[in-house]
Amino acid sequence: MIAVSNDVAVVTPSTDLDAAAAELLREALAEAVRDHHHVIVDLHAAPTIDSAGLSLLVRFYNEAKARGGTFSLAAPSRYVVTVLHTMKLHQVFTLYPDVEAALLVRQLDPEPSAAAGPVQ
Repeated sequence: MIAVSNDVAVVTPSTDLDAAAAELLREALAEAVRDHHHVIVDLHAAPTIDSAGLSLLVRFYNEAKARGGTFSLAAPSRYVVTVLHTMKLHQVFTLYPDVEAALLVRQLDPEPSAAAGPVQ
């Protein structure tokens, strides 16, 4: 579920981001944020998200920011993007069309952006 390239961890859930997957995802995100400066969550295999999944993303976004790192989302489905827009979180998370684009940005700009702060 976690792949590493330089100091970038790519966490790839293999199912929807819902309450059923929350514990496994929580462990992977905790490890990624603890051990790496940059975290990308690859959502290509997670077409839907519920409040439990959204809560996990917000929690670990805040933890990554508190550690001076980045936490971004790659390949979100149209459904996930709609949920993020509805909750006004599209202004918080950096979204990329795929992991390759997110990794390219990390290579070109290795310093985290200070544009967004913690989610309240």
